[in-house]
Amino acid sequence: MKKFLILTQSYSENDGGYIVLHKLCDQINKLGGEAYLAPYVDSHEFSVHNFIGPLLKFAKERYRRILPFKVNPGFSTPVLRKISGIRNWDDWIVVYPEVVFGNPLKAKNIVRWFLHSPGHITKKIYYGENELYFRFHSGIKPFETPTSHMSSSELRVVHYPLELYNEIETATERRGTAYCIRKGKGKPIVHDLNDSILIDGKSHAEIALIFKRVKQFISYDPYTAYSSFAVLCGCESIVIPDCGISEEEWLPAQWDRNGVAYGFDNLEKSKAARFELIERIKKELQDNSTNTTKFIQEANDYFGGL
Repeated sequence: MKKFLILTQSYSENDGGYIVLHKLCDQINKLGGEAYLAPYVDSHEFSVHNFIGPLLKFAKERYRRILPFKVNPGFSTPVLRKISGIRNWDDWIVVYPEVVFGNPLKAKNIVRWFLHSPGHITKKIYYGENELYFRFHSGIKPFETPTSHMSSSELRVVHYPLELYNEIETATERRGTAYCIRKGKGKPIVHDLNDSILIDGKSHAEIALIFKRVKQFISYDPYTAYSSFAVLCGCESIVIPDCGISEEEWLPAQWDRNGVAYGFDNLEKSKAARFELIERIKKELQDNSTNTTKFIQEANDYFGGL
């Protein structure tokens, strides 16, 4: 069985992508596999027409690399810093999130985990041959090239701080709204900002307290887990639709849409499905081990590791 090396940045409780990358490493190790984290190595395009921007990003990344690499102390996530010490890449499967440009580690066996649609964040896609792709959820469209393969299984591995997001000590009378921008940057603001709290950058503890006293949470980011966290705290949850994207295109599986309104017009329907969302979250937590086991098996089969 091959070892896994997962490329990511330091653990941050406010970044769902980093959380699940660290969680995948944790799950592989707890299931008897061998997995490590590797600090994110970015690639930069330079040209005579676009030099200053990439140079500043490169300098920022170099500075970030000298900072301590943070992990969740409750996870089993050893960090492999000396990638140059790997002599035989045949023994490894490298997991890149979809934002990674190319193959910066020069690895042989590559899995790309689509936590968002390829190119959505970076606006560029540069992948290689004979790669194996996994989607995090049904809202990410299948993507493959003639020399790669998209798994039919979703790789959904989650970590929900349910000790914070719950209906303990919620307000008897709710008022106002909370909202987030996150990956919805650039969308027009369509709700009343009076008595509305922006949660971006706040800690989970702060956000949970806000969710327990406001009436509605409005997300301009269509795929953030905070939309579900709000429902766990008894708050109405609305996602502002992307232009031209229907509810079914947003999240094709009804199971994924339950409890969260895609636009204000669907609010009543979502409130009726609130308990289905709670059941989905419980099941997702239970399915972490099953989904990781299937991933380990499929990746090893694809790359000849078993």
